[in-house]
Amino acid sequence: MNLIKVGPAGGKRGTVWDEKGKGEIAKFFFSYDEIAVYSLQFLFVENGNFVLSDTHGPAHNNNFTTVVLDHPSEFLTSIRGFHDRESPDTFIYLRSITFGTNKGTYGPYGMKTLVNYKLLKEFNFEIGDDRTFGGFHGTKYGGGIESIGVYVKAVTSSMIKPGQHTRKRVKTEQG
Repeated sequence: MNLIKVGPAGGKRGTVWDEKGKGEIAKFFFSYDEIAVYSLQFLFVENGNFVLSDTHGPAHNNNFTTVVLDHPSEFLTSIRGFHDRESPDTFIYLRSITFGTNKGTYGPYGMKTLVNYKLLKEFNFEIGDDRTFGGFHGTKYGGGIESIGVYVKAVTSSMIKPGQHTRKRVKTEQG
């Protein structure tokens, strides 16, 4: 499967985590407070079975939330949020995250009031409505999530139709 790696948004100093090729998602689990998002975990569907990812970040604590998608009819279409701007002197955290699906929006989780907007950077990954989500990746650093990115499928089954690949001759004015 051809996947395009987008991001991550946030810092790149921490420990890398990767959930590549896991395109069907049924649940999100995460811990957060009014300052940041501290841990992420996902329940994927692989070959008809539910598979729980590792917890990315420290153990779930603080405010713990579970988002249950109406799988298989509901799927991820966007992820947006805020993270700290790069700074050599401070940890970089994922400050806020919002998940969009074909049926609605979940979030924001984490910092809801952006008091230090000049210190934050917004990200927005528009995945689309054709089931092209292909997994997550990112980094964890210190006591929380430092960055998040996505994988996007280059080709989806909805793009392929029988007989589509036959070559057609295009008639020009000259012949």
